[in-house]
Amino acid sequence: MQIPQLPVGVPQLHVGAGTAVGPLTLFPVWTAAPGRLGISTALRADLAVSELAAGARVGQLTVRNNGKHAALLLEGELLEGGQQHRTCARDVLIDTGETVDIDTFCVEAGRWEAGQDTHRCQARRAPLSIRAKMAGGGPPGTGSRRQEQIWERVRRFDAVRGPSATSSLPEHLDRFGSLDRHRFSAPKPLDGQRGVVIGVGGQPLLLEVFGTASLFRDHYRQLIEAALLDAELLPAAARSAAPMPGQLARDLAAVVGTIGFGEFYGEGAQRHDSMRSRSVLGVRGPVIAEGMAVRLPDRDPDIAHLSCWNTTHPLMEAV
Repeated sequence: MQIPQLPVGVPQLHVGAGTAVGPLTLFPVWTAAPGRLGISTALRADLAVSELAAGARVGQLTVRNNGKHAALLLEGELLEGGQQHRTCARDVLIDTGETVDIDTFCVEAGRWEAGQDTHRCQARRAPLSIRAKMAGGGPPGTGSRRQEQIWERVRRFDAVRGPSATSSLPEHLDRFGSLDRHRFSAPKPLDGQRGVVIGVGGQPLLLEVFGTASLFRDHYRQLIEAALLDAELLPAAARSAAPMPGQLARDLAAVVGTIGFGEFYGEGAQRHDSMRSRSVLGVRGPVIAEGMAVRLPDRDPDIAHLSCWNTTHPLMEAV
């Protein structure tokens, strides 16, 4: 049977008016995609995350989907507990009943607790400064010093916000949630909103978009709280910068909209019982776009999740 030629691209993006939230400027994003995927994420999925049966490794964990729907783990999503806290290295789709070993990075350099096996999925995300080190880099083992660089970025929060005994990123997020949340009031997601452009220090850093509005709503608050934690690392001038102009958000979306990811059935396509999936990676000028595309029966491929980074932003530091 001839394999159909199905190119994967970014759906048409629409950017709304911005809102200043502390040092961030947030712009709502809508897309023209169909918007029904039948996918769960960590808040609604029934995922069991554990250390590898063959022996715990920093760069991998085992995930089983015990739920009734395919589940999407997002790059930068925290997997807390076990022998040490980890973060998912890239988007991965896990079908119902499926067990996979996923690539991870450690975000707690000071703990390796033998005998601890179970991890919690709470949809929390790593701050953008840490996620930026994972953008477009491939599996953890292929990077020259990426694990060490991620540990170094976590240590920046130790220096700015006070030390953690184990240099634990989740501990810093816990502190933010209890001490800082009241200082910021992020706008609620708008009807049909599927993504957001985040400006930091007056410059666009990230456009993140989901395949459905419900997936976006499930991850919106955790995304913004993690981004606000990054503000502690900015110079005073950047923290007090004027809100980012809307034209810069639209310019970023325009570049993202021109990125293509090749044929869906190219290298990296995966077959599941309920759908097909494929990791996607594209570059256009200074923008890196990385995420997950899926194809349901009798439908063209859809983008389930996409993170698009402006590599000229200071928080990226020459990724």
